[in-house]
Amino acid sequence: MSKLLLIENGSGAREIALTEGKRLLYYVREAPGALEAEQVYLGVTDRIAKGMEACFVRLGGEQTGFLPFSECRDKPRSGERIIVQVKKPPVGGKAPYLTQDISLAGRYAILTPRADRHAVSRRVTDEEDRAKLLALAKKLGCPCGLVLRYESLGASEQEISAEVAALSQKWERIREKADSLSSPGLLEGRMDALSRLLRDEHGQIEKTLTDDPAALPPLPFPAEACPHPFDLLNIRAKIEKSMQRKVWLDCGGYLVIDRTEAMTVIDVNSGKFTGGREGAESAFLRLNKEAAEEIARLMRLRNLGGIVIVDFVDMQSDESRAQITKALEAALADDPVKTVIHGFTSLGLMELTRKKTEESQ
Repeated sequence: MSKLLLIENGSGAREIALTEGKRLLYYVREAPGALEAEQVYLGVTDRIAKGMEACFVRLGGEQTGFLPFSECRDKPRSGERIIVQVKKPPVGGKAPYLTQDISLAGRYAILTPRADRHAVSRRVTDEEDRAKLLALAKKLGCPCGLVLRYESLGASEQEISAEVAALSQKWERIREKADSLSSPGLLEGRMDALSRLLRDEHGQIEKTLTDDPAALPPLPFPAEACPHPFDLLNIRAKIEKSMQRKVWLDCGGYLVIDRTEAMTVIDVNSGKFTGGREGAESAFLRLNKEAAEEIARLMRLRNLGGIVIVDFVDMQSDESRAQITKALEAALADDPVKTVIHGFTSLGLMELTRKKTEESQ
């Protein structure tokens, strides 16, 4: 099913939504000046906290980041100028989490300029494909670390080589800018939300509706003017419904989503679901499959990160649990953010981890 992109330009912020049929897949409100993951800074180490095995790094202005020693190349010294990257943005009262292991992401490849290891995305599970991509990574002759992403399977060697060259040039620009700065500051901003979405949804978007076509960059699909595109598909109501603690499923069941400091817990409930004339195991399997698809959608839409625990409705057979795992894997296949399914625990809970990129909604 083709996807529709909707863009509204409000006062001081741009809102972007992605839909597939009647389903809302992605939403972001992009305000300028926010500190985000992937940004690269020239920082100055401020306070060394040996008891915490970390230091605090001034990033410019009033911004200070937290850099664990485990994310450092060498043991830092107070007052040292270092290049760091935001690994996790500030959440609540917590400072941004920093790393010196820089990674620059493109559509097909991720350049890790401070490493020398070549690798392939874990999403590439076929051993023959993995071997092919690893051989290509070595053939490209990149002197630093390189990870070929899942999307590189559908790209030519020339396309991948050109992107790796562009990422290498970006790193050189970052280093040159760092040499020229006299005080802490931003070296490389994160790609804007629209560009990231176009990169991740390459070839899957049919068209866009926007209230200001002139404000858009060139797009590989038609852009149509619409005074209030969000109103056309009732986007704001969909957002409100999807962000509630209790989210209903089409079958009559519902999810309860609770966020804590340590993790997100999702409870699957049967609610009004009856299962008709099916047996209990078959009915609960159908309910849990629908829940798995909705959980995958909500994890991306709400940008849930870190540990996620799902309490599905109890099933008796290992075969049923395996089918739920496969359904969840399939539903997560289009999520550009890395998610690892660890499987069912001994208590029957599904455990996942999803990379943190921004503050969850």
